[in-house]
Amino acid sequence: MDKLAVVRRNIEWFRRSGILRPVDGFWGVGERIVLTPGNEALAKINRWFHCQTRVASDAVVLEHRRADCNFQAAWLFDLAAEALGDASLKTVADNLLGFLLQRSGLRNVRDDDPNHDLWGWSMQVSRADCWTDDNAWVTTLLLTLAHRGRPELRDVGIAAGRALHRRLRPVLDHWRRHGKDVRLESAPLPGSDLSPHWCGLVTMALAHAAAADPATDYTDFVTAYYDLAPSGPPRYEAESRPPTTTGLPWTLSEYGYLALAAAIAARQFDLPNARCAARAAADALITHQAPDGHFAAEHPESPIAPHLADFVYTQNWGTLGLYHAWLLCERDARYRRALDRSLEFLARVQDTSGVPWLDGSWRGLYDTRTGAWGGGDRWEGGQNSIYSGWTNAPLALAFLLDVTGSSLFAGR
Repeated sequence: MDKLAVVRRNIEWFRRSGILRPVDGFWGVGERIVLTPGNEALAKINRWFHCQTRVASDAVVLEHRRADCNFQAAWLFDLAAEALGDASLKTVADNLLGFLLQRSGLRNVRDDDPNHDLWGWSMQVSRADCWTDDNAWVTTLLLTLAHRGRPELRDVGIAAGRALHRRLRPVLDHWRRHGKDVRLESAPLPGSDLSPHWCGLVTMALAHAAAADPATDYTDFVTAYYDLAPSGPPRYEAESRPPTTTGLPWTLSEYGYLALAAAIAARQFDLPNARCAARAAADALITHQAPDGHFAAEHPESPIAPHLADFVYTQNWGTLGLYHAWLLCERDARYRRALDRSLEFLARVQDTSGVPWLDGSWRGLYDTRTGAWGGGDRWEGGQNSIYSGWTNAPLALAFLLDVTGSSLFAGR
C-alpha cells in the first residue's frame, strides 16, 4: 500500500472536483459534494442548504463554508506540502487560513456576546450557532498549526479554548452536583452533552489549550468528563436510544471519538482516567472491527447496518482513534494490526473512477456486501454525501500522520 499515493489522489480530488473554488483556497472549501440521482434525502438537503453550485449533471457542491471543514482541509494541505514536496499546497493552506481569519466572519468578536471568541457553524447558511464539536476542532487546529510555524494563530486558539472552557462551566457544575443521569435543562452551547462526539472532543481542545496556555487550569472539566463518560450515556438518553449492534453502551462512532480525544487528553494532563478511557475505547474498536477492516455503521445520522461502513461518523474517527491509542499505549501491537486493517480497507475503496468530482475521494457510506458505495442517504450522511472535512480531510490525514509520524497530540 502506497500511503502517499492515497494522499496525493485525495489532494487531487480537492483540486479537481469543484469543492475548492477557486482552487487556491482563497474563498475556502465547500462543506460537501452531493450526488443527486436516487438521493432519498435530496428534498431536505435542498431545503436547508440552498447555496449550491452544479459541477455535473449528477452532482452539486454545497457551498456553505464551515470553520471545522476548512481548518481540517488547511491542516491536510499544510502537512501534505511537506510530505509530497509541493510548496503550492502550503499556499492553499495559507489561503484557507486567511479566509477563515480575514474573510469568513465566522469568528465571534463581539465583546458583549457570551460566545465571544467562539466560531459560528457556517458562512452562507444563516445560523450563528456555536457548536461544541466544531469549536473543539477549531481550537485544536488553530493551536496545532500555530505549533507548526504559524505563531500568529496561537492567541486566537487560546481565546477559543478559554471561551469553550468558560461557556461549559455550567455543565461542569451540573456534573459535580448531580452526576451524569440528571438532565441539564438549559445547555450553554449546542452539543453540551456527555457524548464523545460533543464534550469528548472538547477535552481534546482543552488539552491543546492547556499546552499553549499553562497559566489557565483546564484540568477540572477534563477530569470530570473522564470520570463519567466511559461508562456510557446518561440513563435519560440510553432509555431512548436504539440498542447498538455490539451491545456496548456507546456506538462504535463514539468509541472512535473517545479513543482519539482521550488519548490526547491523557498525554497532556497525565490523567489515569483518560488513559483508561482511551484504552477501553480502542479495545472496543478492535474487538468489533470486521475482518475486512471496517467498523459497523451505527450513528443515527447515517443508515445503520453491520455491513455498512460509515465514513462521516465512524470509520474516520475510529482510524484516527486507533492511531493515537497506539501511540499512547506503548505501540500496542493489537492496535497497530487493527489500524493497518482499516487503512488497507480505506485504500481499497478510495474512488479510482477517473470522474473529476469523484476520483480520489471517499463518499459517506460503503456497502461491504456489494463492494460499492451504497446503503442509503440521510440529510447529513450516507452514500451520496462527499464531505471535505469530517470525511476526506481526516481520512487522508490518517494516512499522512502514519507516514510522517505526526499526530494530534498537543505541542509542548
